[in-house]
Amino acid sequence: MSHQSAINDGLLRKVALSIGFLALAGSALVARGSPATGYEVSIYAMTPSAVWVGLMVAMAVALTIAFVPFGDGPRGGRPFAVVLGGLTMVVFAALPIIRGYRFQGHYDALTHLGWARGISEGTMSPFELFYPAIHVTTVFINSVTGIPLSRSLMFVVLVSMLVFCVFVPLCVGVITEDNRAAVIAAFAAFLLLPITTISMYLSAHAMSQAVFFSALLLFLFVKYVRSDQSLATVSAIGTAFSLVAVAAVVYHPQLVVHLIAAFVAICAVQFLARRIASEGTIAGQTPVYGHTVFLIGLFLLWSADHGFFGGMFEYFFSAAFDFFLGGSGSAGEQVATQGASLSEIGGSLGEIFLKLFSVHLVFSALVGGLILGLIFLRDSPWVDRIAAETTYFAVALIVLVPVAGAYFFAPGSSMYFRVFGLMMVFLTILGAVAIYGLTERLRSGRPAVAVSAGPLLAIGFTVLLVLSLVAIFPSPYTYNASPHVSETTMSGYETAFDSQDDEIDFLGLRDGPNRYDDAINGNEDRSWEHRDVQADEFRDGVSGQYEDDRYLALTQVDRDRELTVYDELRYTESELDAIENEPGVNRIQSNGEFDLYYVPGATEEV
Repeated sequence: MSHQSAINDGLLRKVALSIGFLALAGSALVARGSPATGYEVSIYAMTPSAVWVGLMVAMAVALTIAFVPFGDGPRGGRPFAVVLGGLTMVVFAALPIIRGYRFQGHYDALTHLGWARGISEGTMSPFELFYPAIHVTTVFINSVTGIPLSRSLMFVVLVSMLVFCVFVPLCVGVITEDNRAAVIAAFAAFLLLPITTISMYLSAHAMSQAVFFSALLLFLFVKYVRSDQSLATVSAIGTAFSLVAVAAVVYHPQLVVHLIAAFVAICAVQFLARRIASEGTIAGQTPVYGHTVFLIGLFLLWSADHGFFGGMFEYFFSAAFDFFLGGSGSAGEQVATQGASLSEIGGSLGEIFLKLFSVHLVFSALVGGLILGLIFLRDSPWVDRIAAETTYFAVALIVLVPVAGAYFFAPGSSMYFRVFGLMMVFLTILGAVAIYGLTERLRSGRPAVAVSAGPLLAIGFTVLLVLSLVAIFPSPYTYNASPHVSETTMSGYETAFDSQDDEIDFLGLRDGPNRYDDAINGNEDRSWEHRDVQADEFRDGVSGQYEDDRYLALTQVDRDRELTVYDELRYTESELDAIENEPGVNRIQSNGEFDLYYVPGATEEV
């Protein structure tokens, strides 16, 4: 390659990167200039098209610079490409913040917001919570910056995603000892495979943030096992590993139970390797026996005052007992029920499965191939270099399968998807190693094939990123409504709770009033005093349905979810509109997105 050609190549990369960063900045500015004016049932549909075009251009430039050769010389600009891709993900994940959402997240997220409010106002101690990390961090951000609590909690979600996107490639870089593998792993991390919108969310949800945070623990684990055993007993990496283990317990002890299962399996591998293959790579690495015992001790100490053990075992044993006696409510029955509901609104389980898990299937196939390579290509120098950590993580994946199965027995539970989320951290790392191995094999082949590997990577990641990121935020595409909490909705509930008669409870759809009660009043214990209105009660008329008077809260969220997303599956438009015409029912508050009705009890004359 001539000197002039190298100059032109470098200039072309700089120009492309400049275009990418400008497109990204433009997207952020357009998004900032187009704030949400009310509840948005889909952030994808309501965000201006110019924002999506800019983000796609930025990511396309990042992929091109990272993987596509411009000439025969060394490929420059990769670090900037990874930074550009990472910043694109930041803008994507931060769209609810940039576009001025009051909050992002329903159900558990609103309860977490309430707990953060309780800690901030001093009505609740962090030690009263089983997993106070995200709440304490939220209060810290709020205290230091003055950003409202709701937005501070959204920043905590964003930071946890950044931890995942940073430490997955660092982990793969340590395993493979090659920066090219770290670049591949960065774009693999951008797929956000742990987020499935089923018990794992890109919103305030302690387990989701804890799973993202576990990438840091796995990075330190890989660094630790590769550390020199001849060093001092206490090392910086070992100390950092222990400190992050403490943080993991505070983030979510349930995650630590899953990690303990994984680390015990890894300890078993190390123990057997030292006795069966004492000359192998694994036998020469630093064991994690002490850190595993330390993690178990931390969990026992933290959970001792929270009744976790008794509740957990009672939960599992009663669930298994009900399952084997033919009890109802198992995961299989939930799937069948949801499948029937999807069919009624024009969807299917197969369709939703492909939308949510097609990328996971691709990575599962890659990891399956990698494990087969470990078994049948033992003489390969490349396999030998990555065999130890790949074996550890493969064993961890296998062990987590029965852990997920234990949750599968539980009636009314989808917590097996929490285990699945952690499995996806291991799968992302192993999948990136597998892709790196494939590209290295292509690079070592014929020159024409070696050149084509880069564009294939760029095109492949483009397809995977689109398939994955289009399902990250709940939307009608995946038969879900956005968890957007608008300023109008929140203020409507705030006014309703401030002015309510304490003797009158609220009614709502799908647990709405209870969660907003938590968010606004900072309840230490989850609110259960408000109840849902069932579909048959709507059809029969709510007036006189209840012994005592009630308030009925209906929001734009309810309307868009039931009428647009669920296609009137449970509640119809005519039934919702008929509420205000029922005898004795009066609308006492309205702000455009929140309507509050007074519903007389059965003992009151109407």
